[in-house]
Amino acid sequence: MSPTTTAAADVIPILATADEATLIADVYNEAHGPRKGIYLTFQQATRLIAFHLPNKQLDQLFYFKRGFNNRVYLAHCSDGSEYVIRLGGRFWDHTKIINEAQALNLARAALGNIVAVPQFVGTSVEESKVHTEASRIIPHDYIIMNRLPGVPLDTVWDALSQDDKKTIAAQVAEIFARLRSIKLTNIGNFVEGPQGEPKVGALMEGGGGPFLCWGEFVTANIQKELRVLTRYKSKFPEIMPYLPRIHALLDKVLSGELEKHFEAKATENGEDTSERPISFLHGDFESRNILVVGTKITGLHDFEFAGGFPAEQEWCAGFEWLFARSEDPYAEQQKLRDMTVDEREIREYFLGILKESHGLLPYGPGHQEYKVVLYHCQSNIAPWWLLDPERNTWTERQVQSLKNAAASLDKALTYLGC
Repeated sequence: MSPTTTAAADVIPILATADEATLIADVYNEAHGPRKGIYLTFQQATRLIAFHLPNKQLDQLFYFKRGFNNRVYLAHCSDGSEYVIRLGGRFWDHTKIINEAQALNLARAALGNIVAVPQFVGTSVEESKVHTEASRIIPHDYIIMNRLPGVPLDTVWDALSQDDKKTIAAQVAEIFARLRSIKLTNIGNFVEGPQGEPKVGALMEGGGGPFLCWGEFVTANIQKELRVLTRYKSKFPEIMPYLPRIHALLDKVLSGELEKHFEAKATENGEDTSERPISFLHGDFESRNILVVGTKITGLHDFEFAGGFPAEQEWCAGFEWLFARSEDPYAEQQKLRDMTVDEREIREYFLGILKESHGLLPYGPGHQEYKVVLYHCQSNIAPWWLLDPERNTWTERQVQSLKNAAASLDKALTYLGC
């Protein structure tokens, strides 16, 4: 990420002369959301660099106005070296830093020299071992990492030729296959083991675990969403009528009835019922998190949601830019109808390489589609993107998004027999 290679509207210089009040009013002015009240001044960045990199001196600081959960900065030092500083949002804590650090260790070993991943050079976890809470440089969790070469793929993708897109898609398939080769035995996020090694532990944000199987994991997810729904029920009156059906779904998952029903149905139709192993998941495999120089992928970042998870989750949470994200059956058909000829060609090319060269299949029609439905169903029980703003401040778009979530929940519960 460089000011010379990213859209100018996305880059804001943070000057040494800019006072905190002006920055809050003009730049860091979100009324709600994860980034509200989270910010960095030039003076604070100078102290962070001096603490973690005592031989470096900050020269310039740029803020990248991209993303939703974090604030990302480019720190340019007087010796020409560059570092990325990422501030976690209000709902981000040290467990996510530890998770990402351990995920990067695993990814780095699996990817070898085919693509780079960030190297942490300083974190708030390390600072907290020296400074008290009251004396910390900034009151937010943060990561400082080396800057990887390249520009975000999403900023150049539309301008690429079809052949160039295929070149990149082939590299993505190789990267994905290598990450998928990291086999794990439990479901959860990463923690540091007794010898400093990556280990699967509990889910971040109080989700429980680690879990041994899909059923345990899904049960815990539904129970967590129900707790959130109960807490915020005044925000989600459109969801409350579905509460008995959600409890019926939970009972089916707990008893194993749901899995048995759909496995029997798949066997009857001659579909693939083989269980995929728990494996490494990036968690946000989208073009904004891929860096390129020309048609060469030079970096993959944002492993904050990585962990050991059932294989279908990567398909449900990523690859939207390749039109390969696994959607609910009704959304999947609409997506295929809306695709252009070129978009369809890229999608089929990517999926073809994964199948022929790596033996990997997306989840969806003919391959455990009910798990895709259940994945998207869970996120609509208590929509996370609407938890923060007060209901009386919602825009028409936010109100409509809740109505859409309720409609999707209804369709999913019907599909799942509840």
